[in-house]
Amino acid sequence: MRPNQSSAEPAERNTDGVDIRRRTLLALVLAAPTLAWATRALAAEAGAPAADEKFLALSRFATGRSSLDPTMGGAVLAALRESDATQASALDQLTVAASSGKYAEVEALEAAVRDTPQHTALLALVSAWYTGTVSVDGKPRVLFVTDALMYQPTADGSHIPGSCAGATDSWAERPLPALDPLPPL
Repeated sequence: MRPNQSSAEPAERNTDGVDIRRRTLLALVLAAPTLAWATRALAAEAGAPAADEKFLALSRFATGRSSLDPTMGGAVLAALRESDATQASALDQLTVAASSGKYAEVEALEAAVRDTPQHTALLALVSAWYTGTVSVDGKPRVLFVTDALMYQPTADGSHIPGSCAGATDSWAERPLPALDPLPPL
């Protein structure tokens, strides 16, 4: 702060007299909805590692979904490994167990690994795919939002909370003509 400047006065102003920090904050707030999309697009362009087929097979078995995006799988796998060092080996063991053919469905596998580190890894895996988040160092890390599996059942009739389903005012029908304001006399 300059010596003759009060604490209430902004530090920098442009030629219009508008606080530059306020404009920057406003620009960031307006850009925030596109950040998740842009991050995913940039990761795909940069060649973010896709999950290997074994991990995707385990994910399909655990979630009951026949098709999962390999790029999102790579993000899930990397975040799960980063969240807990023991999960890498637990996921490897789960992959072997799921591919063995010994378990017809994930519930049977879950019952077999209960009270083991594999159980924690299995729950974290399913949670990551359904919520799109993984807890890393005690803080939630958002991996994907619009593609989280928990939103798929309502995808045909609803939209994801916090995202716009269309253009401005796409959520509302136009009012009846009888409710339009009368023109001035």
